[in-house]
Amino acid sequence: MTMLEQIQKEIQLLPPEKQSEALDFILFLQKQSNAKPRRKVSIRNHPAYGSWKGRNINALKYQQNLRSEWDNRL
Repeated sequence: MTMLEQIQKEIQLLPPEKQSEALDFILFLQKQSNAKPRRKVSIRNHPAYGSWKGRNINALKYQQNLRSEWDNRL
């Protein structure tokens, strides 16, 4: 039995509303496969990139301090 025959057999066993959902899903998959793949964008182009550069701040300690403020609220 081919894949297509197996799919047809399984869909025929479904109630009409589920067959409609299966069709919607198939159409969704077709759109996804036809969509152009997204081009990866470098994070270096983001305005926030390098915002900590040149600062005399330890970013990890800063982050830990922020998190400890939330821990103390509980």
